[in-house]
Amino acid sequence: MPDRSRLLSAVAPRRWVLEPALALVLFVAWLATGLPFDVAAALALLFYGAAVALSRVLPGVALGLVCLAVVVELTEGEALPGAFRIIAAIAVLATLIGVTAHGGRVLRWLALASTLLLGPAMAYLFTVRGELKFAQFGPVIAGYYTSQGVGVLLMSVLMIVVFAAGWLLGFLIARQRAAAQAEAAAGGGQGQAGSSVLLWLASSGGAEVSEDEPDRPGLVRRLTRRELTFDIVGAALLALFCLLADSTILVGLTDTGGDRSGFLVLIVLVVAVALRRMSPPVSLALAWLGAVLQMTTGHNILISDLAILLVLYATAAYGDRVVRYAGLISAGLGAFVAALYLTLTSALGQDYFDLLSTSLTSLALQFAFLFIVSVTVLALSWVLGLLMRTWRTARYSRRARAAAELDRARAVEDVVVEQERTRIARDMHDVVAHSLAVVIAQADGARYARHADPEAVDQALTTIAATARSALTDVRVLLAELRHSQAEGPQPTLEDVDRTVEQIRAAGLPVTLERTGTPAGLGSAQQIAAYRIVQEALTNALRHGDTTRPAEVVLAGVDQGAGGPGLAITVRNAMKPQPAEPPTTAGVPRVGHGLPGMRERASLAGGSFSAGPEGSGFVVSAFLPAGGAA
Repeated sequence: MPDRSRLLSAVAPRRWVLEPALALVLFVAWLATGLPFDVAAALALLFYGAAVALSRVLPGVALGLVCLAVVVELTEGEALPGAFRIIAAIAVLATLIGVTAHGGRVLRWLALASTLLLGPAMAYLFTVRGELKFAQFGPVIAGYYTSQGVGVLLMSVLMIVVFAAGWLLGFLIARQRAAAQAEAAAGGGQGQAGSSVLLWLASSGGAEVSEDEPDRPGLVRRLTRRELTFDIVGAALLALFCLLADSTILVGLTDTGGDRSGFLVLIVLVVAVALRRMSPPVSLALAWLGAVLQMTTGHNILISDLAILLVLYATAAYGDRVVRYAGLISAGLGAFVAALYLTLTSALGQDYFDLLSTSLTSLALQFAFLFIVSVTVLALSWVLGLLMRTWRTARYSRRARAAAELDRARAVEDVVVEQERTRIARDMHDVVAHSLAVVIAQADGARYARHADPEAVDQALTTIAATARSALTDVRVLLAELRHSQAEGPQPTLEDVDRTVEQIRAAGLPVTLERTGTPAGLGSAQQIAAYRIVQEALTNALRHGDTTRPAEVVLAGVDQGAGGPGLAITVRNAMKPQPAEPPTTAGVPRVGHGLPGMRERASLAGGSFSAGPEGSGFVVSAFLPAGGAA
C-alpha cells in the first residue's frame, strides 16, 4: 500500500470498528441535544444504532433492524422532537449505504425496494408526526387539508431521493470493490483496493459481491494535482461569488434573524462542486442533499443552484454508465420536484386557498411551464457533459489510432528493409559465386602451367588478388545480410541502365539520360545498387509523377570529392498536382517499398541517399563510393 495510506494500513485490521463508532456518535448526539429520556425513543434509537453497527458484518440483520426502528416510531403515541428525526434519518441513510455496499445481490435490491417504503414513512414522521408543518388550506380529506397531503407527498419524494442516492453510493462501492478483488485475484496481489479512502473503508466485511465487467471509472477517479487544485479553487470562487451575489446569506451570518440555512445549503453544494470530477456519484448525492435542504428550509431559487448544473455536467462527462444514467434520471426527477415545489410555494404566496377552484388551471399551467424550463436547463447541462465526454473519447481514439498507424508504418518499413536486404543478398550471391569461380579457375590454371610458362603464374596470381579483393568488398557488404540461396543468373551493371530507360520510355514516361565523367573502380555491389536505385526511382516517377513532363537521369562519375571517388546519381521528375487532402491516416503518411529500399541499398553499398520534393518536382540523389571491379 502506498506511503500516503500508511495510517490506513495501520488500522486496517480494525476497519470493522467504523460502523459501531458511527452508531456511538449518533447515540452521543441524542444525549447532547438534551432530549428527555423516553422508553420508546430509546428503543428506536437502539435499533437504529444496532442497524448502523451491523451494516458491514450482518447487512441482512441491519436492514431488518432499521425497518423495525421505523415501525417503533410509527407506533409511538407521542411525537418525537425534530433533532431525533434528523438522527434517525442519518441512521437510515448510513444503514442503506452499508447494506448495499456489503450485502449480496438479492439483499442489495431489497435495500433499494426498502427506500420506497422508508422514504414515505420518514416523511410522515417529519411532517404529520413531527415539527415540520405545512400550511392548512384546501378541502379536508380524512381529517387533513389537501395542502398537507401534497406537502407529505413532496417530502416523501425528497426522502426517497436522499435514500436512493445513498443506495447508489453503496452500489458503486460494492461494484468497484468487486473489480478490485478481481484484479487482485488475477494479479496475485492486492489490486487497487486501497486506491481511495472510500473504497478502502468498504474493502472488508459482508458477503462477497461479484459484478461482470464493471464499467470504469466507478466511485473515485484519479486526478492530477493540477486538476484537483483547479476543482478546489473553482469551488472556492463559486462560494465567494454566491456569498457576494446573495446578500441574505451574509445577513444570516451576522444577524440572528437572517437565513443561516442558506449558508448550510451553500456549503453542501460547494463541496459537491469540488468533488464533481474526483467522485461524480458522491457529488451527485451531495447535490441532492443540498437541494433537499434548500426545499425543506423554505428557500426558492438561490444563486448556489448553479452548482447543480455543474454536477449534472460532471456526471455525464466523467461518470461511468450507472452514474451517467443516474444523472439523467436526476435531471428529470429534479425538474419535476423543483416545478412542484415552486408551484406550491407560489400558491402559498398568492393565497390560493382552494385548490379545486378556478385557480387549479392556473396552477397546472404554472407547473407545466416550470417543469419544461427546469428540465430544459438541467438536461442541457447533462447533454453538454455528454458531448464533452464524446469529444474527449474521440480525441483519445484519434491519438490511439495515430499511435497505431505510426507503429504500423514502422513495422511496414522494417518489413520493406528486410525484403530489400533479402533481394540484395540474392543479387550478391551470384557476384560472390562468380568471383570464387574465377579464383578457383586461375589457381588451377597457374598450378598446371607453372612448369611450362612461369610468367602465366604471376599473371594468374595478379588476377586472383584483384578478384579476391573485389569479392572481399562484396562479402563485407553482405555481412549484415541473411544468407539466401537462389538460382544463379546474370547481374545488372551500369550498362543495363540504358535498357531500363528504354523500358520506362515505352511505358509512357519520357526520360533523358545523361552520363558525365568516368565512374572508375565501381565494384559489383555498387553497380547493382546504382542500377536498382535508378530503376526504382524511374518506376516511382512512372507511378506517382506527371508523365506528361520528362524525367531526368544523371550519372556523374566523381574522381575525388567529399566522399572520395565514386558515382553520383540524380533522378528528377515532375510531380502530379496534390489533392486537397493527402492520403494519410491520422497525420501518419503511408510507407511504400521504394524509398526505404533505395536507402537501404545505398547504405549497404557504403554510400548515402536522399529523396524529397524540390519545387514542383521530386528529386532522388545518391552517392556510391568506388570499391573495385569484379
